[in-house]
Amino acid sequence: MVKALVFDMDGVIIDSEPLHIEITVHVLRKLGGNPEPDEIYEFVGVRNDEMWAILKKRHNIKESVQEILEIHENYKKKRFSEAELETVDGTPELIKEAKEKGLKTALATSSPRFLAEYILKRFDLYKYFDVLVTADDISQSKPNPEIYTRAARALGVKPHECIAVEDAHLGVKAAKAAGMKCIAYVNPNSGNQDLSVADYKVHSIRDIVLDKFCNQ
Repeated sequence: MVKALVFDMDGVIIDSEPLHIEITVHVLRKLGGNPEPDEIYEFVGVRNDEMWAILKKRHNIKESVQEILEIHENYKKKRFSEAELETVDGTPELIKEAKEKGLKTALATSSPRFLAEYILKRFDLYKYFDVLVTADDISQSKPNPEIYTRAARALGVKPHECIAVEDAHLGVKAAKAAGMKCIAYVNPNSGNQDLSVADYKVHSIRDIVLDKFCNQ
């Protein structure tokens, strides 16, 4: 029996992947790198520190990872505060419906906590979540299942009693490795993601009918 929904944030709750790509490309070029935008899509779902450790080596950046993270975080705060962001169509309604039906809800995001809280509060969704697990709470990024096993533990449920909602290949792999069922949302703004290991695949969040998915 399904007792909880666990949501990814970027690309599932908020259509922010293009902004993340823009921010990373900007910072990388500022530091002397020469990235292609498509290069950054491979890091969808990866923690910033792990991403920058790879990009630093790949692009021969002289600054330390900690220095890069500070530059990246400051620019990210600026861009997110001024950007005209939108939620993914249907997701706020799905979150509210889950609570109305008595399901527990968690966020499992590779973004830092400051950004997760900012986004949820900006769109008045913070109050609907029982648990937030962010990049600050884990030692290993998706596809490692840690973020999802932590979410289930914090909710007080077993992983097999959860359905994860994801839009990225690494996130789907993490949810499945944790023992959860996974609904993959095919978000055209999230790049060419291999979602084949998901239990279900939808092209609109509005196609997720809780009574159907929770009883399968």
